[in-house]
Amino acid sequence: MDEQGILTICSLENVALPGRMPTEALVEIDTAYYEMVQAGITRTYQALGADRRFDLVVKCFNTAVPQEGLYVVIFGDQYRIDICRRIIGKDAVELTLVKLEDYYDVISE
Repeated sequence: MDEQGILTICSLENVALPGRMPTEALVEIDTAYYEMVQAGITRTYQALGADRRFDLVVKCFNTAVPQEGLYVVIFGDQYRIDICRRIIGKDAVELTLVKLEDYYDVISE
């Protein structure tokens, strides 16, 4: 295992007080060690052929991404989880990430 850092798994929630206008923010759920995965040319062209794009692929260790964990924060950059693929026998998941254009506030619990 070649960890490159820790990422934060988040959910997008309405954090406004009752009776106020809705305000969405990323709320931390969990953290995980990760390493970058080099995306091959095949994966890149398959995404283009499906009219999709991705910005980053990472492998997370010793964690299960919760159903509500739809976002991650790495080095202050925010990404939406596009694909979560469990790696059998490795106790890891591979996440295909798309960088957000507009960032949310991040709330630690």
